[in-house]
Amino acid sequence: MKNPLKLLLLLFLLSQSYAFAQNSRVTGKVTGPDNQGLPGVNVQVSGTTVGTATDATGNFSLNAAGNTSLVFSNIGYTSQTVAVNGRSIVDVQLAEDLKTLNEVVVVGYGTQRKTDVTGALTAISTKEFAQQPITRLDQILQGRAAGVQVTQASGAPGGDARIRIRGANSVLGDNNPLYVIDGYIGADFNFLNPSDIETLQVLKDAASTSIYGSRGANGVVIITTKKGSKGIKVTYQGQGSVSNVIKRYDVLPAGEFATIVNTRATATGSNQPFTTAQIAGFNQNGGTDWQSLVYRTGQGQQHQVTVSGGSDKTTFLISGNYVNQSGIVQNSNFDRYILRTNINTQLNDKLSLRLNLSGTKSKNHNTNGGGALIQALAWAPTTPAYGPDGQPTFTDPTGSVYRNPLDYLYDQSVDADRTTFNINGGLNYKLPIKGLTLDLQYAINYLNAQNENFTGKRLSNNNPSASRYSSDQLTLQNTNNLSYNVTLGDHSISAVAVLESQQFTDNNFTANATGLTFPQLGYSNIGANSAASVGSGFSKWTLLSMLGRVNYAYKDKYLVTAAVRRDGSSKFSQANRYSVFPSLALGWRLSEEKFIKDLNIFSNLKLRGSWGMTGSQAIQPYATLSPYNTTFVAFNNTAAVAGVMQGNQGNPNLKWETTKQTDVGLEMEFFRGRLRFEVDYFHKNTSDLLLNVALPSYAGGGTQTRNVGSVENKGFEFTLGGTPIAKGGFRWETNLNLSTLQNQVLSLGGVPRLGTGTGVGAGMSTTYEFMLMPGQPLGSYWGLKYLGTFKPNEADLAAKFGRVPGDPHYQDLNGDNSITTDDFQIIGHAFPKLTGGWNNTFSYKGLTLNVFFNGVFGVDKLNYTRAAALSGAGDARQFILSEIRDYYRPGNETSNVPAFTKTYQPFTQSSRFLEDGSFVRLKNVSLSYNLPTSFIRDKGTIRVFASATNLLTITKYKGPDPESSSVGSATDTAIGIDYGSYPNSKTYTIGINLGF
Repeated sequence: MKNPLKLLLLLFLLSQSYAFAQNSRVTGKVTGPDNQGLPGVNVQVSGTTVGTATDATGNFSLNAAGNTSLVFSNIGYTSQTVAVNGRSIVDVQLAEDLKTLNEVVVVGYGTQRKTDVTGALTAISTKEFAQQPITRLDQILQGRAAGVQVTQASGAPGGDARIRIRGANSVLGDNNPLYVIDGYIGADFNFLNPSDIETLQVLKDAASTSIYGSRGANGVVIITTKKGSKGIKVTYQGQGSVSNVIKRYDVLPAGEFATIVNTRATATGSNQPFTTAQIAGFNQNGGTDWQSLVYRTGQGQQHQVTVSGGSDKTTFLISGNYVNQSGIVQNSNFDRYILRTNINTQLNDKLSLRLNLSGTKSKNHNTNGGGALIQALAWAPTTPAYGPDGQPTFTDPTGSVYRNPLDYLYDQSVDADRTTFNINGGLNYKLPIKGLTLDLQYAINYLNAQNENFTGKRLSNNNPSASRYSSDQLTLQNTNNLSYNVTLGDHSISAVAVLESQQFTDNNFTANATGLTFPQLGYSNIGANSAASVGSGFSKWTLLSMLGRVNYAYKDKYLVTAAVRRDGSSKFSQANRYSVFPSLALGWRLSEEKFIKDLNIFSNLKLRGSWGMTGSQAIQPYATLSPYNTTFVAFNNTAAVAGVMQGNQGNPNLKWETTKQTDVGLEMEFFRGRLRFEVDYFHKNTSDLLLNVALPSYAGGGTQTRNVGSVENKGFEFTLGGTPIAKGGFRWETNLNLSTLQNQVLSLGGVPRLGTGTGVGAGMSTTYEFMLMPGQPLGSYWGLKYLGTFKPNEADLAAKFGRVPGDPHYQDLNGDNSITTDDFQIIGHAFPKLTGGWNNTFSYKGLTLNVFFNGVFGVDKLNYTRAAALSGAGDARQFILSEIRDYYRPGNETSNVPAFTKTYQPFTQSSRFLEDGSFVRLKNVSLSYNLPTSFIRDKGTIRVFASATNLLTITKYKGPDPESSSVGSATDTAIGIDYGSYPNSKTYTIGINLGF
């Protein structure tokens, strides 16, 4: 019986093994720490693409072999891998992911544990914006990081965004942060697909940013993109949206407008333009609603496909993104295509390779706002939109002196095409010495920029014109990084040494033509013309850098970080080419001290402080040289002869702007990370400020760039976040941040003040709209102080100015009884004093609700759009806004809206049109639902969502949008003016995410 028993036992084991290896139905339930079912948990068979997600009560079901393992993962919880071991029921309880103390964050040229970071750094998790319809990086940064101010300066699709970290340092230079994407320095965030982001860190203090030396003064945003993982995964994200203007100006209906025009004409001794019959007809039939002709319901769509996968050694990710948006202003739109491929391979246990490729194609069409929006509030509602010939009415006999708003929409084209390609590759090799690693990286970035403009016959008075600008920009970067990490008992040391070089070249070409023979071809054929000019340019600069950093920790309690970077830039002369930027930071983790541990209050308590220097190359290449400009001169009535003349004088003594910054911070965590609080105080001082100083005629005239003056920024930053509720399947995660900012010009090198402006002109500004003055912040408005109207008891005072009661009354600073530019003064400030954001995510049984607020406080805006429509002078001629109903007249002498008089003289550059631009905005509300996996037979996951953006805005600002500005993001000396700015929109989005 012995042999038959052995045979029987062998057959039994084989049968069990066979059964164990076959796929069978496995069910189970996933719960959280409170034993409540967790919805939306990803359940995947390890090493395969087979997976599912738990339903609303936490249950799941899928086919799996008995000898495999299941991987359970969900945002906010610690992932678990559980062996099936032949079971048909597998229940799992997930623990909350409270390991923030061990979180690894990306810093300059390396990574660190969050607990070891001694600088001011904000890490933004992808889950904070996962529920929102994001198309660009600035939408992620806005309101989510203390000390980071993001202003959607243009609401146009693909429009301009203004991003500042801890204020503005430079007058001539660009104050935008430095963007580093996968190690490539100086990247453009407009060409990044937000769905490709894996990690996002914002470096704010000098201890964090000095590692980038001459480029880190404005803060640094470090981004790493996603990589593939073992097994094939395919995801699709699609969404569609509709948009409308947030608010329109309240304008007079045609009949009332005509009545007021007649009333004003009578008061000023002019003939009445409208008859009683005409006014009756307007009251009965209405007039032209110009805003309705200019604005429309915008539409948008976004599609994203990602394929990722690989083996144990090699992984890949391929993503494609397409965005198409038609703006809320007629004939404005934006298209963008992005393709990315990331490949990583581990050749052996010492050597790994990586290669990231990305390409972008984008086009903006008529997204500049401007003329159409201004003229929609200048053309009279009594003027028809179209003439008898079916063409837009050519002139307005009553309102504006400019062309029809429709002409600004359809008789011109302003296009900006951008094509980019980036290759970023490197290798990482673990040297024979333990802890020593060599990383080599090379990057090539190519940008082709095409600006194409066309103005047709109607806008150009039958002299159509066009221009084309083409630029090829190439950036080459090489980074050689040697890092060392070692732990010796209670001592931990990590060090990095880097040699880096970067080279930038720009070749450009410009062509302009007027009197186009074939205007119907627009800017596509400008060869046939009556006059043309061409130009070209070339510039090149290089940067060579050496840097080192050492991080030291003793018992994970006492932390020291020291760094130094030496930069050499070809923009400066040999004597000033190199500069050194050091930093030092200290940290003390009090929570590791026994006397703090015994309190049993803090899971983390860290005090940190830092000091450092950063710089700015706030000049263009060749600014140290004296250029010669081309010119044309006619001699003795002959044809113009080409020649050269000296331009602005160069300054070989130019050197770096230098920013010194001190930061003190305190981090606290309670209840194992359930509640977090962080506060920072910072103080920045930028010296050797680069300014253009006017030269006297005897010295050649023009301007010369010099290192004069200084600017100061200081403020507090507060962050409060955590998970207040996680019980019964319900979870609430929240993050609140507030930041204060005091910006001040300390010195202008002895110059008492320096004017700067936007070039608005057109009867709006009589001088610079902004003034740089010691003791005042950048972006200080320069204008007249409006005191209201002259009241009946001020008739004698008004007479001194040649005015009568009811006329505008402005402060006469010098007492000469005349209002001139000598009476201009600082009337407001464009920099906000307080900014903040509040992000909330609520989840329950497959449902997720995200509610996000952001706010800006203590900021002024000069509303030139309103001023033009309410001045009744200059180019607009008449009053359009309904505010004019309150004009000064007998029985209404308390009004500060000027009367209709012969002596009426308005100044738009005054505090009358300076408004409070503060606002609180419900930036986003999103509701999503994870469908049961049985919906697609456990083959993947489905999430559907609906979202509303800019749903509610609380503000005193009278324009459509307190956030938008007609001034771009390149300057901080002239900001905040709203003159035909493209407003942000209220947008409703629906979408679906699929995963297989």
